[in-house]
Amino acid sequence: MATTAIDTSSGGGIEISPTETPNASNAPATSSAVPKKSSGQAPSTPQTTAKPPGHSATSYHNPPGPMSGKKKHEEFKNQLVHDVFGRDNKGRVPMEKVAMLIWQFRDDPAVVQFMAQFVAKFSGSRQVFDGIEFYLPQIAHMIIHLEADWDEAILERFALVIAQQSQHFALQLTWILQGAIEDYQPETVEGRPNPGYNQLFYLRCITLLSNIERCVVYGSPRSIELEKMYEKGEITRAQYEQMKLEDRLNNARQITTHGVNFRKMVVQNVQKVKQVKLLNVKEVKLPSVITPTKHGGGNANNNPSPRADAKSTATSVVSSTTDKNTGKQISKYGGYLLYKRRFRTACYKRKAWKSRYFEIEERMLYCYNHRPSIGGKLIRAMPLEGADVQEKKGGKYPFMFEAQNHHFEFVMRAKNMNEMQLWMKLLRGESEANALIPHIISDDEIDGKEEKKQADSPTDKSDDTVTTTSAQAPLKLTPSQQARYDFFKNERDFVANVCDVAEVLRFHEPKERKALAPGLISAVRLPECAYVPLCKSTDVWRRVDSVMAADTRVFNTNERCPMICYFVAKRGERIGTTLGPKNPNLDVAEYLHMQFQVPDTDKLGRLSAIGEEALSKDEVEEQEEEKVEEENEIEIEKGDSKDDDDDDTLGLEDPTDSGRGTVWSEESKSKSFLSTMSSLPGNRKGNDQLRKFMEDNVVKLPSRLAMQINRFESRRKMSYLDRNAGSGAPLTTTPIIENPIIEGDSGLDDSSVGDSLSLDGQSVVSVGGGSIIMGDQVVTFQHADGVDKSSLDRAKEVVSGGESWAEKSARMLRTVKESATKSSNGGYGGEEDTSIYDIVTLMAKSNDDLRQEVFVMQMIHYFESVFAKSSVPLWLKTYRILSTSKSTGLIEVLTDATSIDGLKKSDKYPKEGGMRAYWEQVYGPPSSKSFLAAQRNFVRSLAGYSLVSYLLGLKDRHNGNIMIDTRGHIIHIDFGFAFGMAPGHEWSLERAPFKLTKDYIDVMGGITSGCFKEFQKLFVDGFKAARSNSLTALGLVEIMMYKSNYPCFTGTRYGGGVSLKRFEKRLMLDIPDSKVEKKAHQLITSSIDSSGTKVYDIFQNYSNGLAI
Repeated sequence: MATTAIDTSSGGGIEISPTETPNASNAPATSSAVPKKSSGQAPSTPQTTAKPPGHSATSYHNPPGPMSGKKKHEEFKNQLVHDVFGRDNKGRVPMEKVAMLIWQFRDDPAVVQFMAQFVAKFSGSRQVFDGIEFYLPQIAHMIIHLEADWDEAILERFALVIAQQSQHFALQLTWILQGAIEDYQPETVEGRPNPGYNQLFYLRCITLLSNIERCVVYGSPRSIELEKMYEKGEITRAQYEQMKLEDRLNNARQITTHGVNFRKMVVQNVQKVKQVKLLNVKEVKLPSVITPTKHGGGNANNNPSPRADAKSTATSVVSSTTDKNTGKQISKYGGYLLYKRRFRTACYKRKAWKSRYFEIEERMLYCYNHRPSIGGKLIRAMPLEGADVQEKKGGKYPFMFEAQNHHFEFVMRAKNMNEMQLWMKLLRGESEANALIPHIISDDEIDGKEEKKQADSPTDKSDDTVTTTSAQAPLKLTPSQQARYDFFKNERDFVANVCDVAEVLRFHEPKERKALAPGLISAVRLPECAYVPLCKSTDVWRRVDSVMAADTRVFNTNERCPMICYFVAKRGERIGTTLGPKNPNLDVAEYLHMQFQVPDTDKLGRLSAIGEEALSKDEVEEQEEEKVEEENEIEIEKGDSKDDDDDDTLGLEDPTDSGRGTVWSEESKSKSFLSTMSSLPGNRKGNDQLRKFMEDNVVKLPSRLAMQINRFESRRKMSYLDRNAGSGAPLTTTPIIENPIIEGDSGLDDSSVGDSLSLDGQSVVSVGGGSIIMGDQVVTFQHADGVDKSSLDRAKEVVSGGESWAEKSARMLRTVKESATKSSNGGYGGEEDTSIYDIVTLMAKSNDDLRQEVFVMQMIHYFESVFAKSSVPLWLKTYRILSTSKSTGLIEVLTDATSIDGLKKSDKYPKEGGMRAYWEQVYGPPSSKSFLAAQRNFVRSLAGYSLVSYLLGLKDRHNGNIMIDTRGHIIHIDFGFAFGMAPGHEWSLERAPFKLTKDYIDVMGGITSGCFKEFQKLFVDGFKAARSNSLTALGLVEIMMYKSNYPCFTGTRYGGGVSLKRFEKRLMLDIPDSKVEKKAHQLITSSIDSSGTKVYDIFQNYSNGLAI
C-alpha cells in the first residue's frame, strides 16, 4: 500500500511514496514522515503522520520490509522520468506524467524549469496543448501555492508563454485566479474581515492576473514579423517555431521580473516568523510586508504615531525611478484620505469617516490603517479595472469622490480640490486600458507642470477631461493591442453579466423569476466577438450572435436561482476584413489568432517587446521603406497558396495546412524530423523529443534528471513497481479522450446530410447533438446509440416534454433565420449570409462555488480515459463546468435528459411497475432491439457511475442529482459532496458504497439475469483498470489538496490528508489482483437495495419533495 506523510506545517500537503501494486501483498506496508520544503507559512499544529490502514497513528518509523518508503519514492521518480524521457515513449509528451514530475521534483526549481521549457517546446501540438489545458487546475494550483516560495517565477512564465498561444487558455487561468483572489483577499464582499486572508497569495494572484492580461494584449511581439519571414522563405518551419517560442519566452521573462524582490522579502519575513516560534520568543520586530513595489523607509525606533503621521504626512510619491523611454523621473503615488466604504449588493449602515493611507498600483487601490513604512497593515483592497471614478457633488462634505465597480464602492474625501482632482486622475488612469503596464506618474504631472505645458501649447486644446500626459504617450496601445484588450475584457464582462442575472433573480420571489428572466438576459450586452467558453482551445469556434431570451428557463431553489440560457452562435464567418474562403471548423485558438494577431498600420504603433525602446519617427519610416522594397522583390508562384490580400490582413486557410494563420505546428513534419534524429549515429541518452528540445534550446539537462535517466537506461530493467506489477508498467500513459464526434444522422424529416454538408468546399464537423442551419438547409446531428426513432419519440414525451433537443434547436434556428431575413435581407451589406447557425446552451449559477465540482469532473474525465484505454466499455458523460469566481460559474446543459425525480413526476410515467414498466412502455418488449440497446446503455452507464461514485466518495445521490436520457443512460450531476464528504457527516445515511436501488436492478432483469452479470463484470474490470492507474489519480488529488480551500479537503473532518488516505483505501491497493474480484463483488452486494439508501431517499422526499 502507499505510504503517506502529513506535514501540517505545509498546509496539509501529503507526500505520496509510490504505491505497491496489488499483487505484492506479502510486502508489509510502510509509513514515513518525510519533511518537505517550507511552504512559507508557520506551522499551526505539531507535525503528525497519517495512519495508514493497518498501522497505528503513532507509527513514525519505517517498519522492516523489502524496500523503504524513501527508496520506493525514488523508484517512482525513476519511472516517471523514464515514461517522459525514455526511449520507449514513442513520440508522446504525456502531460499527466509531466504534471507528476513537476510535483515530485517541486523542491528542485532547476528540474521544474527544465520541464516547463520542455512542454512549452511542444505546445504547438494540439494533443500536447489539450493535455496542458486538462491539467490546468493542477498547474494553476502549484503556481499560486507552491511557487510563492521560489525566487524564480518558473511556472508563471510557462503559463504566460501558453497564454500567448491561446487567449482561451488565458481566460481559463484568469477565472481560476479570480476565485483564488476572493479566497485570500483582505475582506469579503460584504466588508467583513476575511478569515482566509493570505497577503502573499493574494498579491501573487493580483500580480499574475495583470501579467496574463499584458501577455494577451501585447501578444508575441514579433509573431507577425516571423510569420512573414517564414512565408517569404527566409526561415524554415522549424526555425519559425523555435524563434516564435523564444519570442514568447522573452516576453514572459520580462513581464515576470516585476515583483521578484517582493516575493523574496515576503519569504524572508515568513522564515523569521517561523524562527521566532521555534525559539519561543514572545515578541519580535519585523519589517512590514507590503505590496510589490511599496518601499518602507521609516525608522523603527523613531516612527511617529499613526495619528501624528496622518496629520504631518502630505500626499506625495512613494518611490521614484527613471523611465528609460523618456528619461523622465517617474513616481508611485500614495497618501492619506478620509474614506467610507459602502456595499453594493447588501444592506449597509453608514459609518464614520476614517483616516486611511491609500496607495495605487497594478490596477489596485490598497487601503492601509496607516503608512506601511511605520508598520501599517493592509485592511482593504479594491480592483480598479473598469472602475467608475466620479466626484460627489452636492454632498454634505467638500472634496468627496467615489470609486466603484461591481462589488466595491469606496467613498473618499481629500484635503483640497487639487488633491481630489489628482487622485481622481490617477484612479481613472488605472481603470483604463493603458493601465496594463505598471502605473507610473511623472513628477511633472504630480506638480501640475504637465497640465501647464499642455495648456501653453498652441496645438493642444485644453478642456475639463483627463488627458494623457507626454510621459504616458509611449504607453498608448496600438489598434491591434486595443482590440485584444477589448476582447479579453468584454469576454469576461459578458460571462460575469450572464452570471449576474442569476444572482439578481435569486433575490426575487420564486413566482416572479420566470417572468423577469427574459428581460434581464436580453439586457445583457453582447460584445462583437464573444463566445461561450465551455470548451477547449482546440474545439470549434462559435461566435455568440444573439440570445433567445424568451426561451430562458429558471430553477427555483432555496438559496439559488440557476438559469438556462440559449444563444444563437455562428461559425464559418469571414474573419476581420478577410474575404477569402470561410472555414466552419476553425478552432477557438486559431480563430482568435487570425482575428486579433494582425499587424498595425500605424507607423508609430509598432509591435514591440515590453521594455523595448521605441524607435524614432525617422527610424520607423526608414524601416517601412525597406519593408516596401523587400515586398516588391517577392514573386509569388502560380501554385503558391498565398493570397493576394494586403499585408495588413491574414489569409483564412485550412488550419490543417502549413500556411499562415495557424497557431499549431506541423506535427507530420515534426515526426519526420524526430525519426531522422533517432537514426543519427551516437549514443545519446533520452528520447527524440528530449534531444530535439536540448539541441534547439541549447539547455543542459538538470543533474537530478540526468541521474534518473542514466540510472534507468544503464540497468535496462524494470523498476520496483514494474517487478511487482508483473505485467507492464503501472504508470501507463493515459491520453485524455473526448466525447466522440457525432456523424450526421437524418433524425428529422427535413434534415439532410452527406456530400452537400460543406461550406466553400470545407466539410462541416458537428460539435454535438442538435441542429444547425446552413443557408436554407436544416441539418440534424442526433445520438442514437442503437435506439430506433419511434422509441426515441416515445422517450422524449416523458423526458423532454415532447420535443427533442434536435427539434427544439431547429425550431429556434428557423425563427432566428426568418427574423434575420426580414430585418436585413441578407448578410453582410446585402450579400447572402452563408454562415452556419447553431444554438449554444449554458446554465449560469451564482451563490455557488463550483471549483470542487470542476475538480471532481476532471477526475471523472480522467477515469473515463482510463477505461477507454483499457478497452472497458463503461459509459460516463463528461460535461464542461467553468468556475468564474468563488461564487459564480457556467455549466454545460445536458440535453434530452431529465432527473429521475422529474421522470417519475411526469404525467406519462407509468403509475405502477417503476422504471422497468417505463422501459417497456418506451422501448418496447424486452426482446426488441431498442429495449436491449437502451438496457445495454443503462448497464454500462450504471456500472461506470457506480464505480466512480465509490472511488471518488460521491454522496448526496438523491433522485434530483441523478439524470436519465432518452437513450437509457444514467448521468450523475452535482458534486458538492465528494471524497467522503456527506450531508450529516458522521451521521450520514448514505453508508452504501454506491446507489443501487431495486428500480435499477429491475431494469437489468434481476440479480440472476445476464445483464446483472454484465454489470458485475464491467464493475470489476473497471475497478482493476482504475487500480492500475492509481498513482496518477492519487497525485492529482494530492496536488489539489495542498493548501486547498475545497470543502472536501478542509476542516477537522476532511483536512490534514484524511480525504486522500480514504481515497487510497477505497482503491484497495494493499489487495492483490487475485482478490480484487471478490472485494468488488462484496461492494456490489452491500449496495444492493441498501437500507441507508432507501432511508435517504425517504428523507429527501419528506424534506424537499423529491420522488423516491
